[in-house]
Amino acid sequence: MNPSFKAIIVMALAATLAPSVAAVGCFSGGQAGDCSAAIGPICNMVNGVSFANGQTVSTCVDTNGIRCNMAVVNTGGGGAQIGQQECIDDMTATNNGCNGHGGIRADGVFQLTLDPNTGAC
Repeated sequence: MNPSFKAIIVMALAATLAPSVAAVGCFSGGQAGDCSAAIGPICNMVNGVSFANGQTVSTCVDTNGIRCNMAVVNTGGGGAQIGQQECIDDMTATNNGCNGHGGIRADGVFQLTLDPNTGAC
């Protein structure tokens, strides 16, 4: 097999297996802050919940001198669930991967938002 063709196949497979960068939309500005301590409460709230289509579970947590607004929304069909660990993984990826500004992450039919802000809840 041609070495150039092999390289193209390897790159195509790597792109297919790599996580999608588009899965996270980071906020470009605003208050930056660490919301890691606020992730547990929102993920405990959604654990085991069967979401109706369009249902939102949200909370605001004061931590590290900022407020963390967080939400989980079902953008798909009714009866969908997101596991606690899946929620924690998604929120942590957004918290750690968006330069502290937060963002929105899509996971199947769910949209998870983590948004640090000034002031208290």
